[in-house]
Amino acid sequence: MIKKTPLKVAMSVVTSLLISVGLNSSATAQPSLIPPDSGINYDQDLINAAKVLGVMTIVDQNVTVPVSPRHIQNTQAEQDPYAAKRQQIAKQNAARKKAYYQRLAQQQKQKNSHHNVWNRVYQGFQLRDNNSHPLVRRFTHEFSRNPARIQQLAERSSDYLYMVVNELNRRRMPTELALLPFVESAYRNTAYSHAGAAGMWQFIPETGRRYGLKQTRSFDARLDSDKATHAAFDYLQKLHREFKGDWLLALAAYNAGENRVQREINKNRSQGKRTDYWSLDLPRETKQYVPRLLAFKEIFRKPRAYQVQLIDIPNSPALTRIHVNKAVNLRKVAVHAGLPPEKLLALNSSYLHGITTPRFSNQIILPRRHAGRLNKIIQQMPPAADVHNVSARRYAYAKNSRGKKRSRNVYHKVRRGDNLFRIAMKHGTTVKKLKRLNKLSNNNIKPGKRLIIAKGASRKTYS
Repeated sequence: MIKKTPLKVAMSVVTSLLISVGLNSSATAQPSLIPPDSGINYDQDLINAAKVLGVMTIVDQNVTVPVSPRHIQNTQAEQDPYAAKRQQIAKQNAARKKAYYQRLAQQQKQKNSHHNVWNRVYQGFQLRDNNSHPLVRRFTHEFSRNPARIQQLAERSSDYLYMVVNELNRRRMPTELALLPFVESAYRNTAYSHAGAAGMWQFIPETGRRYGLKQTRSFDARLDSDKATHAAFDYLQKLHREFKGDWLLALAAYNAGENRVQREINKNRSQGKRTDYWSLDLPRETKQYVPRLLAFKEIFRKPRAYQVQLIDIPNSPALTRIHVNKAVNLRKVAVHAGLPPEKLLALNSSYLHGITTPRFSNQIILPRRHAGRLNKIIQQMPPAADVHNVSARRYAYAKNSRGKKRSRNVYHKVRRGDNLFRIAMKHGTTVKKLKRLNKLSNNNIKPGKRLIIAKGASRKTYS
């Protein structure tokens, strides 16, 4: 058995390489083993071929031998059998370190994104943008011309946006729907429309009652932000199922009614036309309804591009609810707490006279940062007169008096921003009746004027 030296092994490796690349057969015919004392050197062509192949050359006893890098690695591995293991461990440690830092960066990104409710809104977008549609471009340009107005709307939504986004995420609905109140009511609980719709989600009386929103002379659940939000999402989900998962058609039906949208779909289908939202012949207001929503989505998604500076809305509830089983005068509570009464009344606008009615709801909405002080004042205050029960008793007395001494009228003192429709909705009457009682020839009213709301009741003025 011939003892293999490193020189002999290197020569064998080079010979194999030359054979694999198809070099001159004369080169392959070189003996694989050359005695170290023979004084024979490799042919220069052999050395040049080794250089062309990118191998190294070493000199041992005046003999030039090309050696490949792989052979050197194998030789080192033979000398240190744990080198490969150490190299493998080093690679694994580097991979673990990289994964660790990636995980930290992802956690920080999620923490930063959930610190602001607006980021949760962006992450939940599901609807197609349709930014190329002419109506969407038109309203995007129109809204973006007044960045201050957009910022004002965003600030007004700060009390309710967390609650709305939480409910959308719970139901796995598109967070674009959190922008719908911008189109409907500009995020105002006290908004009324010419068609009799009321509240942040603009429920008409019939639809509101269908979804559990009570409406009486002293209480209107359509103006309750929490109750109306749940009812609106129930209705939208029902429309989404009815129109086979098409959110644009569901939104159109929310505005115009499902029967009207279905009629237009049936008409287009019978004529062989497309039945998507953009192809239907809908009322003018409904045609602009979805483009307005998509325009708000475009602006709020890229506010800097439209010179809009959105305030950060903390990812925590701004409002809280307490349960009180007694009538509470909210105006007096706010005055005792040193807060503007308008703020507390706006949050609880479902109580039409500013006095809670436990008969219909025992919940009071409070700003979270003042909730402790307000709750303490509410618990200490004596019960106020239940407006609904008092009005019902007075109405029954006036109806059954028949010639007896009748009580005096109910008045409303007109305040700045009031109009006949809003006053009529607040007191459970109609504009026509108000005009007849007050002998008005038009709808113009001035602040400070006392309007007769009803005859045959107590002499009390509401403002």
